[in-house]
Amino acid sequence: MQFWLLVLLSAVPSAPAAAADLSTGTLRLADVLAEVARVNPELAAARKAWEAAAQVPVQVGAFDDPTATYTGMITDLQTKAGPMKDQWSVSQRVPFWGKRALRAEAAQGDAEVARQAWRAKALELAARTTSAFEDLYYLERTDAILAEQESVLRRVARVADKKYAVGKEPQAAVFRAQVELAKLETDRVTAQEEAVAARARLNALLDRPARAALASPEEPPVPKADWDDGALTREALASRPELLAARALEGSREAQRRLALRRWFPDFTVGFGYTRIGGGTTNMPYDGQDAQGVTVGLNLPLWIGKNRASVREARAREGAADLSERALADRTRAQVEDLLVQAQTHARLDALYEDEVLPQARAALDSTQSAYEADAAGFLDLLDSERALLRFELEQARHRADFQIARAELERVIGTPLDAAQGAKK
Repeated sequence: MQFWLLVLLSAVPSAPAAAADLSTGTLRLADVLAEVARVNPELAAARKAWEAAAQVPVQVGAFDDPTATYTGMITDLQTKAGPMKDQWSVSQRVPFWGKRALRAEAAQGDAEVARQAWRAKALELAARTTSAFEDLYYLERTDAILAEQESVLRRVARVADKKYAVGKEPQAAVFRAQVELAKLETDRVTAQEEAVAARARLNALLDRPARAALASPEEPPVPKADWDDGALTREALASRPELLAARALEGSREAQRRLALRRWFPDFTVGFGYTRIGGGTTNMPYDGQDAQGVTVGLNLPLWIGKNRASVREARAREGAADLSERALADRTRAQVEDLLVQAQTHARLDALYEDEVLPQARAALDSTQSAYEADAAGFLDLLDSERALLRFELEQARHRADFQIARAELERVIGTPLDAAQGAKK
């Protein structure tokens, strides 16, 4: 689907991209998604967080910086070889075997969590963009439908005026027509104001002022929901970013548990020292000779309670990560089923309205209008036909917009384009 462009384009933020003109012509969803990928600060922040996390494994897997020390003697310390002038030493802490690798493994898991969080943010923004875009389409379509019905009702009102003038229609019919016209006008005002709010939502995603100009959205394609629910569920369990993040977190927690177990083993410190000795007062061969030494040390993990608590904490965190992943998998299955039913329902109703309901409603209105003008039908009959057509046209527009919103949410949950999901199409 076009919405997947957001994820693909945000993967290469360094690629040059020109700002699209979204204020003229027809507003295309693909153009809006491309612009969101280029300018949205939420998506850029998520990517920066991933880039930062990706630098951690190298740091935690490296040795600590060596320590260099210098000791200057305030007063000469006399030794058998002569006075001690000063000392230099350098030491390096060496973690027990495997600790550095486990720290890097845990950090790599955390970096993968950040990467999947970026993917999830891209999909979330794509769904929010699609929702705002389709709401704007629906509201502008609503205003157009109401304007068209208002034109029809004004013609009917003129006919009612003429009939009232010759005594063929009561004055109540004229008043009723005026009331219906007033209601249509108030509905148009409501739709226009709600469209302002929808544009503000869309402009916020585009990092633009709320009142920035936007062209009219393109009409969404005819809904088609010929997907296999089992294939979509399998794809969601394999590709959803939140699930992949949960699995990466579980791997990170497992590495941290193994690292906690290795805290029972000591770390080592190795070093080299050099002591400068001044000229002595003896004739011995070692008189005035500088001293050198090698040091080896280790820490003693004697605090048993502390180490046991560390291991228990790591095991609890690993268990929590596993349970969270299972809970998310359960929610994912339910969400796929729910969104798939929503999309299929909107698609079926759109087809029903397009093929049967609307043609019949239009034919009924034309017939009733002709009969009314020929004094073969009452004003209320005509009004009921006009109301029915208006309601059906608005409902079809809502179903068409809601299908695209449900589809975008479904792609957000499964983490991959619907049409590209393996086995998604029947």
